[in-house]
Amino acid sequence: MKIQALLFDLGKVLIDFNFDTGVQALHACCSISRDRFEEVLWDKTWIQRYERGEISTGEFHTYLCKTANLKMELTQFCQTWSSVFLPDLIVSEKLLAVLKRKYPLILVSNTNEAHAEFIRAKYRIFDYFDHHVLSYRVGSLKPDMKIFEHAILASGCPPETLFFTDDREENVRAAQQLGIHSHRFVSESKLIDALRQAGVEIGGNGNVCSRSSSRVIRG
Repeated sequence: MKIQALLFDLGKVLIDFNFDTGVQALHACCSISRDRFEEVLWDKTWIQRYERGEISTGEFHTYLCKTANLKMELTQFCQTWSSVFLPDLIVSEKLLAVLKRKYPLILVSNTNEAHAEFIRAKYRIFDYFDHHVLSYRVGSLKPDMKIFEHAILASGCPPETLFFTDDREENVRAAQQLGIHSHRFVSESKLIDALRQAGVEIGGNGNVCSRSSSRVIRG
């Protein structure tokens, strides 16, 4: 069936990140070992509750203050916690603009309240997407089926007419199980090849890979 809408992951597809930077800065304000701090920070019970929107940024911050002895105000925590994102986009704005001319674009991301607000403020990337299916808003994390069902509903299209790209294999497989045409993201050039193979109309002769507009543009 003809592709009618395009679904994109966010981290490591559109925007790159390096968590080591943020973890190091947070740990510098703690009195426990780095290994213990990471155990607390990445505790699945808490981080997944946070990214499913079951607890707020304030509650997650309080948990770190109590459990990891984090000595950092909430505002500074939000800034440090979001310092992990790199300035250059992985997929260029030029490609997104070309795709948006003919297809609805839907963001499908495992993320949290603080990171989503930071990205919305610092990048223009959200502006290209017609729908934002974010884990903390819909209460579900990829590869759970529920988040994909939200994306299908937002698209208004049968799953067989959707194209999805994500850097994680388990998320790609989950989307495929619902009938969504899925591609594991490696690079923009390979994504373009996969889009064309799926029948997505991109046009041009490869010049969409230009990165002239792929930097943070907001203060």
